[in-house]
Amino acid sequence: MTLKHNKTKKPKSEIIPDVSKTGDVITNDFNLIGDKIPPISTIRTQLRSAKSLIDTSYTIPVITEFDRLRIALNLDLHGERVEFDEWGMENVPNPTVSPKFMKAEELRTEQRREANFVNPFDEDDDSENDLSDLWDDNDFIDDVAPENVENIVETNEEDETVDTHESDVIHDRAVKKRIRYSTYKTTVGLFNMFICNGFFVVDLSGKWMADDGILGSLHRDNIREALERVLDLGVVEFDIEEFINCAQVFVCDVCVDIPLENKTQVSRYIDGVSSFFPIATNRFNITKYGRHGLALKPKAKSSGYSFVIYSKGQELDYSVKKRTRATRYTDIIGDTGIELAERTLRLEVKLFKLKNIRDALNVISPEKGVVKLTDVLNSTAPVMLQMFELFSGNPTELLDRLEWLNNIATAPEGFTLSEIFTAERFVELLRENNFDLALTKSHIRTEYINASDTELEYFNRLSNSRQNVLNFLVYRKPKSITVMLALLARLQAYYSTGMGVDNG
Repeated sequence: MTLKHNKTKKPKSEIIPDVSKTGDVITNDFNLIGDKIPPISTIRTQLRSAKSLIDTSYTIPVITEFDRLRIALNLDLHGERVEFDEWGMENVPNPTVSPKFMKAEELRTEQRREANFVNPFDEDDDSENDLSDLWDDNDFIDDVAPENVENIVETNEEDETVDTHESDVIHDRAVKKRIRYSTYKTTVGLFNMFICNGFFVVDLSGKWMADDGILGSLHRDNIREALERVLDLGVVEFDIEEFINCAQVFVCDVCVDIPLENKTQVSRYIDGVSSFFPIATNRFNITKYGRHGLALKPKAKSSGYSFVIYSKGQELDYSVKKRTRATRYTDIIGDTGIELAERTLRLEVKLFKLKNIRDALNVISPEKGVVKLTDVLNSTAPVMLQMFELFSGNPTELLDRLEWLNNIATAPEGFTLSEIFTAERFVELLRENNFDLALTKSHIRTEYINASDTELEYFNRLSNSRQNVLNFLVYRKPKSITVMLALLARLQAYYSTGMGVDNG
């Protein structure tokens, strides 16, 4: 008789784990192990810091910086007004896909074709015809477009090559053109440039404006220079002033760079703020971002934004064996830029739905489906401070819990530790249930059957309260509180002085 081997069926979560856009499994590996209880001197110092933050009134932002702008021009409506023309793009079936993600066979075909064709507008270096850097693991993690991006100007039409004369692109919505890989591969900071569905789209990263000692960002004061560099590629032509007035934005990443003393401090800041993330994990998934950074994305599928914190230095590549866009970026910023990147904490809010762009940047768009480039560039919304409030990262809430802790620490006699014990046990249960508040509530409801109805009802209410995690943080994670207060102070200074304005 043959015995059949019965395999144990793995839970679905083990078979198909949730992953981030960079392929990292959702880990929820933030550090909530209790540290040494802070002395009264530390508590009082933190109290003064929190009160100072509340008393400080910051002005509206001097400037809003972006690490990404996907800028589009409706050619049918504005093409003639901006005097748009193109002569260096190629017909392709799916132009919205960046040349970086072209299939190997497509690349080989294009390489053979271009070997027999010389374009007078190309200044391609024959020594860089090696395409092996296309899928380089060290390439920029933010060169990957976010999933489920809305308003990407894709088409439902069947893919077909369109042979259309350049002068017809303005009023012909069937045109599908994209920048050639031979031009794209020598640039740093260009995601894509294409024409599709009647739109001309240029997708730029902040690295587009990098220079010696300057990490690069896009903003109101350098947008003209950024567009001038687009024209310098010899691919398209347009009137820059008219283009700025007529263009719209489909995707944007708001960024703030916080320069610290050294890269060790950058790592310490990332570890510190990670203790706050469980407060919001009933609505957010937490993933790693790059080598050490962290990313938060709402669990709701309808959401159109994410928040990332990472070391700017992780994007550097010093390879001498293979030239990539990452190594070129390292070369561009030079030794001064490298030193700055290594000690820079980068905060980014990635906005890839028009509703989220309007909400985050406080943009009022009277025209449906349109967010104007000028409105985005002129926004004065303190986006990062608003984002931190989602995680109780605001001075008022921190001050409230610090005063609570100070009252306990300085009570002469007879105070109870019930709130401390409750907070510690709640965080333990939260961790045991994968930082999911709904699972934690169910766990309490089913496992603590001997608890009285009053006690059970009280403890169930705790699972909806941020106060308990904050109690734990101020009592057992004092270093994280210090980091959060320091980071809020730096953000307030940024929005008061526009300290990042010289970064590109």
